[in-house]
Amino acid sequence: MVKINEKKYKNIILYFANNIRNGTLGKLKIMKLLYFLDFDYFEQNKESVSGDEYLRFDNGPIPRMAEKILKKMNGKEIKITRKKIGFGYNDQQHIEPLKDFNESLFSPKELRLLAEIAGKWEKLTGTEMKTASHGEAPWIATKPNEVIDYNLAYYRNKYGEMDK
Repeated sequence: MVKINEKKYKNIILYFANNIRNGTLGKLKIMKLLYFLDFDYFEQNKESVSGDEYLRFDNGPIPRMAEKILKKMNGKEIKITRKKIGFGYNDQQHIEPLKDFNESLFSPKELRLLAEIAGKWEKLTGTEMKTASHGEAPWIATKPNEVIDYNLAYYRNKYGEMDK
């Protein structure tokens, strides 16, 4: 059973909702932001920020508790709206904050990484982020519908990282 700090988890979502306001933040993108945050942090600090575990699904790594947390938050801390895109396309979900982010729940290291992740992925869509996660060892090395081992973070290819 996954043991998460729900208050911290909600504030991770609030951070992204408050800092990515260009219309690209939907459920798929939130799931990928959580993945990159947790796996980047684990690679550096041997622990995740959210405490959640990830499952290997077709849409990439999906945090087990995210859907439940998003449902609890909807209408209270965030507002999830659906936008019609056009014929032949699925409706796009859009997440907006209704509350401010509480930074006191996070260490300076976690705050730096939240800012880094938001900046790095801000302009990409959830679908583009899904494609990026499909190129990483944690997704590739895990069988469909199984839990992804955080230790696979050490074998990632650093998608999108600038050359030194």
